[in-house]
Amino acid sequence: MILVNLMMKANSKIISILVILLIAGLLTPTISLAKQNKGREWSLLQRNSENAKNKQFCNQLENWADKIDQNITERQAKVSEKQTERLQKLNERKENRDAKLEQHREKWEEKWQEHFDILENKASTSVERQAMVEFNETVKEAMASRQAAVDEAISDFREALAQIVNNRKIATEQARIEYQNAYQAAVAKAKADCVAGVEPAQVRETLKAVLKTAREEFEKDRRTIEKLDLKSLVEARQQAFREALDYFKRVMQESRADLRAAFNLEEEED
Repeated sequence: MILVNLMMKANSKIISILVILLIAGLLTPTISLAKQNKGREWSLLQRNSENAKNKQFCNQLENWADKIDQNITERQAKVSEKQTERLQKLNERKENRDAKLEQHREKWEEKWQEHFDILENKASTSVERQAMVEFNETVKEAMASRQAAVDEAISDFREALAQIVNNRKIATEQARIEYQNAYQAAVAKAKADCVAGVEPAQVRETLKAVLKTAREEFEKDRRTIEKLDLKSLVEARQQAFREALDYFKRVMQESRADLRAAFNLEEEED
């Protein structure tokens, strides 16, 4: 009897284990299938969302283009405003420099007249007085020649600068037109592709690529145009200034030598 009971208990445990294994075996495919279904559902949801986004792109392309047009117009207005500000600053600097130059010349002429009056008082003979008159006329002519040379150098510099600024403005406008034409052509093609039934995702990616290329090209052109190299112009102006000053110094040196000779004064040692 005891042996029978032990055998019955053992069989009961075996049956329980087999039931558990059977249930686990039945559930495992079900759980795996559920995971697979969930993964497929998520992928399908993502695809549907992307498709909806692409379809929405074609539907809203017109509104999107209007916004981009507005942004381009605003950027163009800012560029134009910046160019106007630069031109105003150039004009202000020019006026300030002209005013300072005029003040400097007036002070120099006053000092020269004071110096000449002192020298003239030392003339006691007709020869000395005539020498003083000639000296004064020579110096004033040299001063006028130097001022004319300086004015011409300044004028040449400003004309060349104005030409550079104008060329830069024209180049900027040309780059803007090219960018705008590329943008409008890309948008027109995107609209035509949407109407023709081209896959919206392809239309969207093509439009993005074309606009990216056009924008990069415009920025490259703009950076090149913005570079303003005035080194050669400045050097030419400064060279003209030096030559005018050297000429004035030579005339002054020769005139002083003639004046000292008229006054019977010894030559100055260098």
